[in-house]
This record gives sequence, structure tokens and C-alpha cells, in this order.
Amino acid sequence: MPLEYTIDPSRRLVIITGEYGDDVEWRDVLERVRADPDYASGFSFLRDLRNARHPVTPQVVARIVAVVREAWPLLQPRRAAMVAPRDLESPVMVAHALADDAEIPLRAFTSYDAALEWLAAK
Repeated sequence: MPLEYTIDPSRRLVIITGEYGDDVEWRDVLERVRADPDYASGFSFLRDLRNARHPVTPQVVARIVAVVREAWPLLQPRRAAMVAPRDLESPVMVAHALADDAEIPLRAFTSYDAALEWLAAK
């Protein structure tokens, strides 16, 4: 399943779903989000991996984080969260560590509700 997104303007939230994807797919989805008239800077991002079944390698995760780091100043999001089941935590934790190193405010969660709560917190 390719990367798809929905925008919830009332919550100032972009939700990205689908398989992990690679850096090319991530560049595409972030460009589509940026061009979407419903998107505004200051929105948060939620990456929902609960239905993903095919994790990617640490090398692909590094390329994805590079794309996110490149897009971050253009999108100007508030923060980002990832939700994944425990059996997919390894790529998520690699992404979390790389994002932290790039000073991108991203946290990993196994609870969808906890991620939403963190994204909405002041």
C-alpha cells in the first residue's frame, strides 16, 4: 500500500498511512502535503504504521529521515509522532534516533491515543 495522507484542519494534523515506503515515496507524499490547500505550517504529523507489514532496512530509514530533514523547513510542522506495533519497533527507533540527531521533534509510540495526546499538548 503506497503512502497516503489525510489532513484534519480542526486538529491541525496530517496523518500518513501505508507501508513504510522509501525515500522517493516520502519525498512525493511530503510534496503533496505541502501543495495541499488544507495544509498550513504549524500542523503536526502522525505516521500511523499499525497496518504496515514490511519494515525497511536502517539504510532506507536513514534516507527517509534525510528527506524529512530537507522538507522540515519548507513544511514548518510543529512536531511529529510515529505509532507502530511492538514487532515493528526497530525501524521506528532508528528513525527516532536519527530525527533526534537532526533536531526534529519526533517521538515514537505504540499507543495511537498517546501519540495524539503528545501532538496536541502545548
